[in-house]
Amino acid sequence: MFKVLRITFLLAFIYVGVHGQDESPLLRTPAWMIRANYQQGVMLPEYTFMRGISDDYARGMEITICRTSLSKTMWDKLFRYPSFGMSFYFTTMGSKKYLGDQYSVYPYFHSNILRRNKFELGYQMGVGISYATKKYDATNNYLNLAIGSHLNIHYHADLLAQYQLNNSLSFHSGIAFSHISNANLSEPNVGINISGFYAGIGYSFGKTDSVHTISFPPHEDYFSYEVMVSGGMKHTRTFESFQYPAIGLSFDVKRRLGYKFALGIGVDVFYDSSTQPQMDRMNMEFRSRDAYSTGIHLAQEFFYNQVSFIVQEGFYIGLKEKIYGYSMYNRAIARYHFCNHYFVGMSMKSHLYILDFPELSVGYYW
Repeated sequence: MFKVLRITFLLAFIYVGVHGQDESPLLRTPAWMIRANYQQGVMLPEYTFMRGISDDYARGMEITICRTSLSKTMWDKLFRYPSFGMSFYFTTMGSKKYLGDQYSVYPYFHSNILRRNKFELGYQMGVGISYATKKYDATNNYLNLAIGSHLNIHYHADLLAQYQLNNSLSFHSGIAFSHISNANLSEPNVGINISGFYAGIGYSFGKTDSVHTISFPPHEDYFSYEVMVSGGMKHTRTFESFQYPAIGLSFDVKRRLGYKFALGIGVDVFYDSSTQPQMDRMNMEFRSRDAYSTGIHLAQEFFYNQVSFIVQEGFYIGLKEKIYGYSMYNRAIARYHFCNHYFVGMSMKSHLYILDFPELSVGYYW
């Protein structure tokens, strides 16, 4: 999941970061749109057990409602007048017997890569809540090792092409990726990834306005520094109900490159209280320092006004991860900046495609 998330950010935001200040042609754009589409795809079998229980395509329906942002701001111009919406999504999971169906609702952000006359090419991303009709049960559904709870997190990303048929109707199609899991808040939590093609019809309504031409000064690159404290609760992947606290402390140095992008490097210190009970269960000798790990990471940050999205690729250096011997860790972070120097955020810490636990964070930057 993290690999796909990172690729989505890099392709979408870096492209817009390079080309986002080109002048777009003036367009007449309705404020609201409702879209309906049909999707067919496949479950991506990251683990061999999934091949044994999947016997069909994943088929879904989606209804979305969105509003185009036409305010006269620099950020709307930079992102080619994005839209914000809400999606209601249903999909089968490729195995009616073991995996059942998913019902999801999630808010999303849509931005245009290309906008010419009646044609648009864009991307959108959203995160929300999903309900699974079937989950793991030790007696009645023990082959479903992917989903351990009815309530899950649903991450969704699309590459979308749209053609305006007339003033109200449009045709759209694209490629979608979905990740469904419970963020390791319940066991098991392998998660499910689905990729597929979709097509549908959109109906535009509401006040029609023009896209405005906006001028703004060139960005002056600079260095920034930040300190972040994060924490969350995690399971031990042993099907026990108890959750253990985990805490992190990070320091980053970043170079802001333009209005929308920054590159950085940072160091981390992690404390994981689940280390001792896991090592005891595995008959491993525990020392107090084994609950700590340290590392260094690279960071790519993408900005939209006061909101930013960050992906990190880290390597354990010094105090290593003791349970499974992981050498690399990752984070995907959503952050909100306020009061000039402070931020709060939510993140997912993982080891490549294996999710570790979700985090909440707070920090200071200068």
